[in-house]
Amino acid sequence: MSSESRRDFVTSAAALSCAWVTGCGGGGGAEAASLSPPAAEPAPSPNAPGATPPEPAPIPQPLPPAPSGKYRSGQKYLFQSVSARVIAKRLPVGQDFLWDIYGPTHTFVDFHTGWRWAKAGGDWIDRDRVAYGANPWFSVPTDKVLGNAAVASYAADITATLQFVQTENRWCAFSLVAKNAARKLAGMFHAEHAAPSIDVVYANGQKERLACRVVAAVSGGSISPATTRPEYDLPVFVEFERPSSAVASALLNFVITQHWSGANPRLEGFVLTPPITPEVGPTGLAASAGRLDEGITTQAAVIGAHRYLDGTSVSDFSHNGDTNYAAERNFDPAIYGTGPTDLSKYPHAGLGKWINADPNWSVVPSTHSAEGFAPLAPGLGALRIHMPAQPGVQDGSLVGYGGTLAGNGMIFLPESLFGLLDHIFVRYYFRLGTEASPNVQQRYQVYNTAAASDWTTQAGKFGIGPDHTTSYGGVSGSSGGGNGWQMRLIWADCDAGTAGPDEGGWAPGFHLYDFNYQNPPGHNYGQSQSSAEERWGQRGGAGGMLYKGQWYCIETELKLNTVSNSAPGWAPDGALRAWIDGRLVFERTGMVFRTLPLLAEPYVSTKIRPCRELGVRGLWLNWFHGGKTVATVDRTSFYTGLVWSKEYIGPMRF
Repeated sequence: MSSESRRDFVTSAAALSCAWVTGCGGGGGAEAASLSPPAAEPAPSPNAPGATPPEPAPIPQPLPPAPSGKYRSGQKYLFQSVSARVIAKRLPVGQDFLWDIYGPTHTFVDFHTGWRWAKAGGDWIDRDRVAYGANPWFSVPTDKVLGNAAVASYAADITATLQFVQTENRWCAFSLVAKNAARKLAGMFHAEHAAPSIDVVYANGQKERLACRVVAAVSGGSISPATTRPEYDLPVFVEFERPSSAVASALLNFVITQHWSGANPRLEGFVLTPPITPEVGPTGLAASAGRLDEGITTQAAVIGAHRYLDGTSVSDFSHNGDTNYAAERNFDPAIYGTGPTDLSKYPHAGLGKWINADPNWSVVPSTHSAEGFAPLAPGLGALRIHMPAQPGVQDGSLVGYGGTLAGNGMIFLPESLFGLLDHIFVRYYFRLGTEASPNVQQRYQVYNTAAASDWTTQAGKFGIGPDHTTSYGGVSGSSGGGNGWQMRLIWADCDAGTAGPDEGGWAPGFHLYDFNYQNPPGHNYGQSQSSAEERWGQRGGAGGMLYKGQWYCIETELKLNTVSNSAPGWAPDGALRAWIDGRLVFERTGMVFRTLPLLAEPYVSTKIRPCRELGVRGLWLNWFHGGKTVATVDRTSFYTGLVWSKEYIGPMRF
């Protein structure tokens, strides 16, 4: 997609659907919806948390609230919390499990989902409603004592701040900043001193103490979350329970544990406003098709589609032949230049159908009701795949390195595109079953071997994505170069158990970890990035979670990078994009997925080599738990409305 065409469909925040802005008990209003990074990184100032404010600008009124529960940016709480820094090891072999991996950092609003601040260090508005402004919502002297071991309790009147939070339906989340002198704040895990809290008197005379949910480090040196320290250097991010009624007065209580020297030391507070505005997708091919994609395959750009309508079964969409698609003997030898065309072999055989659909797969009708299923539309069923928990797993079980595989099917492109197509869109609707989420007791410490242990991963791969895997590259860190590649999606559970916004579903993303040592230097994504950088909360948080019992329209775009037979054989012009319900939630450009020349290996009938230009060969539905540990809870997933095309597809018509 060119930059020109992408500009054509960008809309203003005011025109966006209300389903994509925060509210409904969550917070965030029009200020958050309209924030964008400043044009240039501002110089530090002692009057604000890390930046000189840009020119004041009016902030629009709040937009209508989002539907409760569907998007990460519409949840009641902004930050995810945990109840302990680590889960203590339970076996003599191995380490404690670092559990403090979900919350905010200097870079991320939410590390687990990849939701980024527009400006590193946090986004806020001041009391004048100015983005990155210098006028604090509240300010209190912190000069009761002096010394690096001196402790004192303080209270700040934050009535106006909490009234704003309550009336504007905001998250009760703030940036607390030390001005003029360094200070340390007691956090939620301090053994002696109380965590921050807010004492509220409501207009009806009732009183309530709002508990602190999260205190988090802001320091740029904190790459991963730090929400379980006993004390923190200011600045910090904090979040409290939300007020439940009209606020008459409010008092913030906090303890400073270290007081360093400085003139007129103060603590100042600013209201956090993370970016939440997603970009609307273009008008897609589905808009010109009939209801539920009827007739969509008549459009020239569409390669194929699956409509799991009532009355169909999995046999209508699967091929019953030799399903070993990892053996070159089953492919047309003309593609590999080893013989004449053979139309009885792949990709001709079973074209457009799932190869290797297994007993875990079924097509359920719209009347199916197990696992919390509800149809996307009347008369439209779904492809159901079940992943059963592995029986008998507990702490100390010997599980090996196999993980748990629930889905491993392939749809091939026609021969004219096979290994040649360099640009593809894949759209489908996805729903996660409502079986119980994993809890910390099901994150077992298990043995891979008698001498090596690991913790249950509660993550893996899923989705339907473009593919060119071979026997020599594509998975387990081997994607890229001239060997082969894949574009599976990643899923990751959160078992923190604190009723936080990352619980009750999956954090999705692209599984870029596999692009590692085979790829050219600078494009070894498995080494050069954190897992948060591949997840779909990137653009405003909305795509950061797929919650159970909700249908999501997922569309991915892969633009493979240019390759040639002239050195170096590649150009860094590949791109990845993802849309949820027609909104852009992930975009990354300047990427490399393949290089030429192809890996040169001799023909082996039981293996498969890369072919042609390492273009897209087909679609791979791969649902896998692991890693190196097996599934410990039952899971079910549903897919429907699958279309693959050379152009953007967009949500179907209902």
